[in-house]
Amino acid sequence: MLTLTKFISKGATRICFEHPVDAMKCVKVAIRFSDSYLLEKEIKTYLSIRYYVGEYLPKYDLTLVDTTCGKGIVSQLLRDDNGEYSKSLEYYVRKKQITENLKIQILGFTYNLVEHDIFFYDFNLRNFVVQIKRGESRLYYIDLKSFDSYKPWTFLHLEKISNTIARRIMAHRLKRLLMMIGIID
Repeated sequence: MLTLTKFISKGATRICFEHPVDAMKCVKVAIRFSDSYLLEKEIKTYLSIRYYVGEYLPKYDLTLVDTTCGKGIVSQLLRDDNGEYSKSLEYYVRKKQITENLKIQILGFTYNLVEHDIFFYDFNLRNFVVQIKRGESRLYYIDLKSFDSYKPWTFLHLEKISNTIARRIMAHRLKRLLMMIGIID
């Protein structure tokens, strides 16, 4: 059992800790026990999409671990050259430090989603992390739980039975992301 003590951050449904044995990994645990099924779903999602968007995903361990906070999922911990935790895309937008390289990566990520009908719906800027290695920025998407609509976006879950509706919902959300970043007006 892993004893989790080094808090990193907290999202809407999970808390992230530094792995107690491997400082290059993190452990995410569900805030509410009823949300723990999302951890298994995240591993399945990682396995199903890594071929298409793997360059934008941290590496995942493929089994859940027991922790002092319940079941957890282990993934690569993104750190910058200085050893600090990498910052969210929100940080870089706020600081007005979105480089052309980052814009190209964001467009590459969104292109891969659209090209392969990989439907994500939660493009919160905190769901992206920018790692600085050897002075270069690298974009990662760290929140796989919104894959294929983990909560209803339309009446009767129509996005689950119609790729056309799913594409429209995702396109709307991607447009909003690109506007927040300043890629489009």
